[in-house]
Amino acid sequence: MKLKLLLFLMVFVPIGLSAQGRITGTVTSSDDGTPLPGTSVIIKGTTIGTTTDFDGNYELNNVADDATLVFSYIGFTTQEVPVNGQSLINVALKEDAQQLDEVVLTGYSTERKVDLTGAVTVVDIAPIEGQSLSSGNAMQALQGRVGGLFIEKSGDPTGLNSRILIRGLTTLGNNDPLYIIDGVPTKRQEVFASLNPATIESIQVLKDASASSIYGSRAANGVIVVSTKGGLKGERLTVSINSNLSVQSERKQRYDMLSSQQRGEALWRASVNDGADPNAGYGEIYNFDWNNDFNNPILNSVTVQPFVGGDPNVPSGNTNWQDEVYETGYVFNNEVTVTTGSEKSSLLINLGYLKNTGMLKFTGYDRYTGKINGTTNLFNDRLKFGVNTQISTSNETLVASDVGGAPTTGLSITLAPTIPVYDANGEFAGPLGAGYSDRNNPLLMQYLNRWDNAIKNNFFGNVFAELSILDNLKFRSSLGIDFSDFKRKNIEPKVFNGFVTRSNNRLIFDTNKLRTLTFSNTLNYNLEVGKHRFGALLGIESIREDFDTIFAQADDFAVEQESYFVLSAATGARTNNGISTQYSLASQFGKLNYSFDDKYLASFTIRRDGSSRFGANNRYGIFPAATLGWRISQEEFLKDSEILSNLKLRAGYGEVGNQEIGNTARFGLYESRYGQNQAQLTGGFFEIYYNVGTAYDINGNNTGTLPSGFVSTQAPNPNLKWETTKEWNYGIDFGFLNNKISGSFDYFTRETTDILTTPPIASVIGEGQQRVLNGAATAARGWEFNLGYSNVWESGFSLGVSTNFGAFKDEITFLPEEVRAAFPGTAQNSILGQSQTAIFGYRTDGLFQSQADVDSHPTGGVQTGNARPGGIKIVDIDNNGVIDSNDRDFIGNTLPDLEYGIRLDLGYKNFDFSVFGSGVAGRIGVDSYIFWNNFVQGRDNAGLGVLNA
Repeated sequence: MKLKLLLFLMVFVPIGLSAQGRITGTVTSSDDGTPLPGTSVIIKGTTIGTTTDFDGNYELNNVADDATLVFSYIGFTTQEVPVNGQSLINVALKEDAQQLDEVVLTGYSTERKVDLTGAVTVVDIAPIEGQSLSSGNAMQALQGRVGGLFIEKSGDPTGLNSRILIRGLTTLGNNDPLYIIDGVPTKRQEVFASLNPATIESIQVLKDASASSIYGSRAANGVIVVSTKGGLKGERLTVSINSNLSVQSERKQRYDMLSSQQRGEALWRASVNDGADPNAGYGEIYNFDWNNDFNNPILNSVTVQPFVGGDPNVPSGNTNWQDEVYETGYVFNNEVTVTTGSEKSSLLINLGYLKNTGMLKFTGYDRYTGKINGTTNLFNDRLKFGVNTQISTSNETLVASDVGGAPTTGLSITLAPTIPVYDANGEFAGPLGAGYSDRNNPLLMQYLNRWDNAIKNNFFGNVFAELSILDNLKFRSSLGIDFSDFKRKNIEPKVFNGFVTRSNNRLIFDTNKLRTLTFSNTLNYNLEVGKHRFGALLGIESIREDFDTIFAQADDFAVEQESYFVLSAATGARTNNGISTQYSLASQFGKLNYSFDDKYLASFTIRRDGSSRFGANNRYGIFPAATLGWRISQEEFLKDSEILSNLKLRAGYGEVGNQEIGNTARFGLYESRYGQNQAQLTGGFFEIYYNVGTAYDINGNNTGTLPSGFVSTQAPNPNLKWETTKEWNYGIDFGFLNNKISGSFDYFTRETTDILTTPPIASVIGEGQQRVLNGAATAARGWEFNLGYSNVWESGFSLGVSTNFGAFKDEITFLPEEVRAAFPGTAQNSILGQSQTAIFGYRTDGLFQSQADVDSHPTGGVQTGNARPGGIKIVDIDNNGVIDSNDRDFIGNTLPDLEYGIRLDLGYKNFDFSVFGSGVAGRIGVDSYIFWNNFVQGRDNAGLGVLNA
């Protein structure tokens, strides 16, 4: 009996398992029966599948009878159908209102993505989350992914960026964008930088004025809208842990500098070319064996003197200072996220720790972050309360400077290689004798400044309540806070390093606190009547910002230990100062969105801002915007197109304001001034009582304690008014072959007037007459292009390619006469018509090849002293036969002509591969290495290029 059962299982069970067949069918829309080309048909639990053709037909082979097919299409609900031996399976998918109404945050409310008419980029979060784990900064991961967004990194361990521009430069002052994080505004990029990537739900970049005008006065430079995640709905609990280790190195960016031997050869050549005896100038460093014939110089050998400055305790070295001050850096990024919820409430808790050991020795960065987001619903979900909080604290030690203020990163390139790192006693070595610059050992300065640090504590978030008055009418109230507490400690010990010394020590404390409160109330109403869709927004908002600083300095500490450097332990001079400022902003705004038949779109916005930074006469500014859109692909003559799946035209106009002039620009300011005391110049204790400054001896005693006084530092300007930016934007969105190919193109023009500037004042006018003025104007134009392709084949192979390109040109169109002196250019060749980042200087035309070439070329000005064979030939631009200051010209721009990014995604079944790159083109920069690599430096090191001179 057992044998019969075994034979039955061996014969019949495999037959049942292997029964497979061919399945065909058609996928249509349940709404109107139209076929859905490009629908994904996958065998559940596998990567095997196909897509429907233009008629909605599909075919699958070798499908098991007990398999289940999964049908999915953008904008429709996913449907699963068991095969159950069927060979023909037709499916009608239902429209998914949630997907069709995919919404994005655009300003105090949400809009359907298909209804957007402004220049808005919705960022794909998945690659951002992975890439930003290595830096701990989501902003860096945005580089190259958003057309028109230019990010220039500073490179410090904090991960902060030195410059972030949306569509280039708008004003002559602050060009930083505005960040809206969970509805709370801030201009501080470090708030966004401290967000853990795993907590970010969406990022939208509002690029043109029509899209950003709802944020009014602070949106002139674009807006980055960020929404963070919340907890889960239902009785669930999830815990996720992310841990990432990255390695950092600057080795590929290092400069190739001369060795000790090579530097001797270069100094010899430079000396004999100038007709100078190299032994006279550098004999303490090198011994030059040559024929002493300046007409036909021949170098037999160069040897390094055995000791620096003749000191037997400091043997000469062959130091690569970049090797000594840099090391491999490691970034450790760890975070844990807990989400939970119930039917009425949800909660997210995220904790993170980031450590960057730094690539420069004795530097580092530590950051702890915490985030709590929670919501709860009451009264049948009519009322929702919520809180979003973000806390971060960081401690950083960055690059140090030497006694003369030179950063150690620069010294690691320029310091002479013959100076060793350590002397024979194991102490840090430094320059001795002639032929060396007065610069310190960079490794010593990094070590001496190892106690320096900056501590940053940030709290950011809001509490809100949202009441559903009616089904389509919601009232939302939010109170947000942006708080920053910054503390910097700078300990300057005594320095004895060769002949570069510092005989006193000093402690500097620099602290500031920033607190911004934002109270906003909005009313949103949505209405659908037939083919008409309306969305209305009304709101009021008030913002108050308080800023306080304290600066304290004390000299002369008896013990050089970190714990002893406290202000009360100083025995020398002590100074302190500080400021407190405040400003307020009161705003009213409204927005109306309209859509007819999902074809014709319109949006109108107006905002009124009042700022305490302006006088009563011009305190308020009004900023309107309007956009129109036409979804041509929804028209009857294109709706059934098998090729064109999306086509939308957009046009918009908007105005935004700018008030970034500081909190006291309109006031006349005075400063109490007692002048310098003797201790500030020579040190000492009793010298603090001897005034040598500018206080006036009104009693004529010429001795004793002088009274303090007041001086005017700024003249008032009650007529200051809003700086205004007006922008036109024209765009087109397109998609082909069921959006397998998709993209967009935008062209914009921008004009900024009444720019707030602070012109220089000639001393003959008198002190205290400097003041902030309106008057300058700029213009900009540019374009952005995005193009992508994505597809999944029946074999399980997938391909995705996405590219973006952006370009802009800015120019200064007007400057008041008194302001022009603050910009490059001359009266004949002014900055007008040029970018504010344009470089102004002399053009060159190679090198003089012979004395005859020298004699035939104009001389004078900067050409004087350089008119010789091998010298640089300066171009006589005005052709007047003389090289002078009028021969200077605008020779390029430090911002790029073109920005671009590309991403490639490949997948096959359970494997995937992704690569991303970005770049810029058409920019010039001031590369200091060009100078070091082309000219021999008498007291500093030089690049290898000088050997080919």
